[in-house]
Parts: sequence; structure tokens; C-alpha cells
Amino acid sequence: MNKLKKLLALLAVAALLVSLMAGCSGTKKDAEPTAEPEATAEPAAEGEGEAEEPGEAEGAGEAEGAGEAEEPGEAEPYKIALIQQHQDNAFQITVSEAAQAKADELGVDLTILSADQDANKQISLIEQYVAEGYDAILYEPVNPDALGDASKAAADAGVVVINIISAVTDWENYGISAISLGNNVTAGEVEMQHVCDLLEGKGNYAILTGPSADSGGLDRLQGYRNVLENYPDMVEVVEPKDCAWDTAQAQAAVETWLSAYELDAIICENDGMAVGAGNAAGADSGIIITGVDGTPDGFEAINDGRITGTVSQDGGAMAANGLEAAVKLLNGETLEETTIITDNIWIDADNVADYE
Repeated sequence: MNKLKKLLALLAVAALLVSLMAGCSGTKKDAEPTAEPEATAEPAAEGEGEAEEPGEAEGAGEAEGAGEAEEPGEAEPYKIALIQQHQDNAFQITVSEAAQAKADELGVDLTILSADQDANKQISLIEQYVAEGYDAILYEPVNPDALGDASKAAADAGVVVINIISAVTDWENYGISAISLGNNVTAGEVEMQHVCDLLEGKGNYAILTGPSADSGGLDRLQGYRNVLENYPDMVEVVEPKDCAWDTAQAQAAVETWLSAYELDAIICENDGMAVGAGNAAGADSGIIITGVDGTPDGFEAINDGRITGTVSQDGGAMAANGLEAAVKLLNGETLEETTIITDNIWIDADNVADYE
């Protein structure tokens, strides 16, 4: 009987074990589907990838901002120097004002200086602005034969070099990219032709010149000589006087002449000297007094009868055209013309109002 009870107990324990094993097996099968949510991590990863699309990630936005800072419009402006012969008369003031206006229009940084009629100072200024990293240098040479080497050194350093108003001798051989000026021979011819016409080809005259080494002045004098060859009754009563473009020097020279000579005409290579001659002679003197440049003080002297007329070459346009050419070259463009010439226009009491 006891044996039977033990056997029944063993059978009960075996049945319980079987039941437990079946329960564990069933629990394992039911757990298999719970692994599927792990697969749902893939769409989450795709979502993360979408967040990295250009323009959506924070880093991308910062990179775009950095790129915008490099836009061409925000680059440093070109640095350009303009070195004038001097700044002592209305013509040179017109040149500097026109240059600054063009620089403002083009958005460049322009430094304007005076060489004070000193070629060595002009050379030093060119060397200084090359050393300071300027992109271009424009200048009117004080001495056309003395500035070639300085120009070549500047060009070799990568600086764009342009002459205005007058040019260095053999400028093409010294790295100078362009010249912007009037045709001074033609200007002289136009001026002297009007004098000869007004005197009907006969009279006594004298000439006031700029600095003896200035190429523009030498060209104007050549223009005078070209016309005078056709008028043998035009008599030069005194040697040309170098008054260095200066009004006061011209006035003093003419005061001396008028005490010694009978003059029918005084031909001046610029308006500043013509004004000086007109001051010495006085308004409505009967002496034909002419100049070159077409400056405000020249126009004023025409209006009040101190001088007869002037030939305009538009120095302001020479400066502005030269500056524009420099910027084109700095931008990698090619110039259609490297010799840029302004027009010669005779201005007297009949048309001065059109140019004031």
C-alpha cells in the first residue's frame, strides 16, 4: 500500500515536470514575435538620415552662412593711387575731383597725392605704394624720361600702371598698361590756328610754356610750330618762357614783356598761365590771349574779357578714363584701346556757356 502511494506520488511529480516543460516551451514561442519591434528601428534610422539632408542639419546651416561671407560683392575694394604732378591750379583740381567721383562710382579705394613737380618724389611715392600692396597706380609723369624704371618695377611687382594727361617716353617698354590723355600736338595746332585766324596771319606773338621737360608741353609747342610754318608774317618777338604751369609766374613774365614789346598775341600752354597773362594785360586789352585745358578759371577769364579762348581736352575725363581702364584690367578684362584720347574743342565767348 505504501509502495502504491509512492508510485502515485512519483507519477504526479513527473506529470508536473512535463507540464512545466510545456509551459516553458510555450512561453518561448510566444516571445519570438517580440523580436520584431527591433526591425522598426530601421525607419527611425531613415528619419535620422533625412535630418542630415543639406540645409536641414544645424552644421549645414552654419556652412551656408560661412559660404555667404565669401560672396564677390563683399571682397575688399581695389586700392588705387593717383599721383598728380601737382595740385596747384584749377586743371589739377578738376582732375582730382573727377578721379574721386569715378572711384566712388566704381567702388574702389582711391588715394590722391601730389608729387609737387618733383620727379624724385614721384618715384618714391610709386615705390611706397607698390610696397604697401596697392593694386594700381595712375600718375602724370613730372619728367617723362625719369619715370620708366619705377614704372617697370611696379609692373613687375604685379601692379597695374597707367599714365594720365601725359606719358612716359617709350611707355610701352616700361610695363605701363595704358595712357589716358589728350592729343597735345593737335591741341597746340587748334590753339595756334585760331590765333593766326584772328590776326589774319600777321602779328607779333610770345609763348608761355610748361616745364621744359614735360612731354605734353613739348607736344603743344610742336603743334604751334606746325601751324606757324604756314604763316611767315607771324613774328615771335621773344623766346618762349617756362612758367611751370603757374599763374603768378606767368603774370610776372607778361608784365615784364609788356614793358618791352608790342604784342598782338600771347599763346599759353595751359589756362593757368593764360589767366596770369590776362591779369597782367587787363580786361579787353586788345591782345589775343589763349590757353589749353578748358578749366573753370579759364572760362571765367573768357567771360570777363581777360583771355580770348582755350582748347578743352577735359582733364577730368583723362583721369576718369584712366581709372576705369585700371579697374577693367584688375577685373581680368582686356582694353580695346591702350591709348585713350579725349577730344580737342575750341572754346571762346561764343560757346563758353555750353561748357561752364
